[in-house]
Amino acid sequence: MKIPLILNEYNVRRNAPAGAHDPGMMYDPVTKKYYSYCTDAFGEMLGVRDRIGIPVRYSDDLVDFTYHGSVLSEKAIAQGRDNGRRYAATRSFWAPFVEYTGAEYRMYYSATRAFGSSESRIWLATSRDPLGPFENRGVVADTWGTDDTLPNAIDPHIIRDGERVFLVYGSFFGGIFIKELDPATGLSLDGDPKSLGKCISHRSPPPHPDGPEGASVCYVPETGYFYLFQSYGWLGDTYDIRVGRSSSVTGPYLDRRGRDLAGSSLGEKLAGSYRFKASAPRIGQAEAGWEWGGLRGPGHGVPFYDPVRDAWFFVHHIRDGAAVNRKLEKDGRQSFRRFYMMVRPMFFLDGWPVFSPEPFGGEDLREEKPVGGRWEIIRFEDMFDGQKTSREEVLQADDPLFQGARLLRCPDLENGGQCLCLTTVSGDGSAIWGKLKEE
Repeated sequence: MKIPLILNEYNVRRNAPAGAHDPGMMYDPVTKKYYSYCTDAFGEMLGVRDRIGIPVRYSDDLVDFTYHGSVLSEKAIAQGRDNGRRYAATRSFWAPFVEYTGAEYRMYYSATRAFGSSESRIWLATSRDPLGPFENRGVVADTWGTDDTLPNAIDPHIIRDGERVFLVYGSFFGGIFIKELDPATGLSLDGDPKSLGKCISHRSPPPHPDGPEGASVCYVPETGYFYLFQSYGWLGDTYDIRVGRSSSVTGPYLDRRGRDLAGSSLGEKLAGSYRFKASAPRIGQAEAGWEWGGLRGPGHGVPFYDPVRDAWFFVHHIRDGAAVNRKLEKDGRQSFRRFYMMVRPMFFLDGWPVFSPEPFGGEDLREEKPVGGRWEIIRFEDMFDGQKTSREEVLQADDPLFQGARLLRCPDLENGGQCLCLTTVSGDGSAIWGKLKEE
């Protein structure tokens, strides 16, 4: 068991999780390795010289990752950047999803006209090697020339239902959509990238937070449900992770109270900005005056089933909440500019997902027994109220909070060593995390 993340260290050669935004995860049965592809983010963040074109990190154990570099071919990059004579070339590519089909590796990635634009395209690129080069096969979804009432062709994710293949995509604007693909080619089933598919999630009428975006869907045979994960909130600070479920891949996706994510509910909140007490986090030397400020804006994550461990994980980015990373935006909102990939164990309690409070460090995922003591507890109420801080609660081994909770022994990101963690859901649906530091 080890702590997989170094805070205040932004060179990916020394700290591979640094600079990973909108990360995905794939286990490759051919090479027996894990691969995480993410949005382009270069320069100061990575500490390396590289080109745009979807960076990848790989690992033998889902804990220690190595940064490899970009995997799109030069030809694919030129095609993806080309917006015609009227518009500037796309500066970078976003939010890739990669899968192995048994014959090839398929990468779905986004190219948008400009940050915040709803005119975007989702490309499919393929390779015979997970490290590329990936060559473009074609455009799968295209929202150029559309208005902001329609979906944005961005943030792709693939979900399979038997022999059928579906693309889940969208960000803000018209919401999250799902459209069917041709299993043989990976392109649109009807041959038309302009076809939109069906809306499965969108914002309720104003006032409302930013979102939804960064959607992904998985199917869990043990529960019999499809789960739609998505993010709401301001990307730089109040971002969070939410979920709804459905018995059908095309929805409707509902929350615990039966409300539809397509206009009636934001989904069940699983995680938001948080701060446990910290005495000895692993830190580097990138910023002078760095002090622990908790973590901010977990989001844009993907569920990941690990066939090696027969276990579920959730992979997302998260921001370092130290004050030295804080900046004010023009509209007065604050942003935290440093971000990392985080891999969390994910469990299902009463048919709903919950996350481990700590990142995965190779620990045995067996369930532990309740232990009394002074626990740090964080409760994620269903609201957008900034960073949640822990409070100490004295619990006995038979405390009602332990009933139905999942307990496991984890690496302690904040204090070093290991700790006993709990994850559960309260009666009102609030996610609860807890930590007991063991001497």
